[in-house]
Amino acid sequence: MSATATPVIERRPVPLWAFRTGAGGFVLLGAGHLALVGAAVRDPSPEQQASSRAMGETRMTLLGLERSTLEVFQGMSLAMALFVITCGALGLTAVRQFPALVQRRTAFGWTFLAASLVGLATSLMFLPLPPTVILTVTTCAFALTLRRART
Repeated sequence: MSATATPVIERRPVPLWAFRTGAGGFVLLGAGHLALVGAAVRDPSPEQQASSRAMGETRMTLLGLERSTLEVFQGMSLAMALFVITCGALGLTAVRQFPALVQRRTAFGWTFLAASLVGLATSLMFLPLPPTVILTVTTCAFALTLRRART
């Protein structure tokens, strides 16, 4: 009898690939938001100008600091976009250094799935289609990570 060797195709484990897809989606979501905000600031429509003017005229005091509604809105928008980018980058870096974080079912993977689910639920209620699509992909990727991970 002759023995034939079957070539073994080495593939990246699914949990790592899926997690990187989800974390990359977070980075894409935050960067896309910053790009859209930047475009709106540079060339606002007449409606955006009227809205910004009205928000700029409305003042509020938060923790002893007086700010316009526009300043609060822009600050929160910027902070949230940077936070999402940072979370995605943190996830990508952590998985590169410690792949066992997602090769096994750990709180690390569950935390990213929970964050993605909250973002998806929020986007379904309040946001247009692009962030909803990205968050659907990230949620599915993180869920697949946990499904394929070892217990």
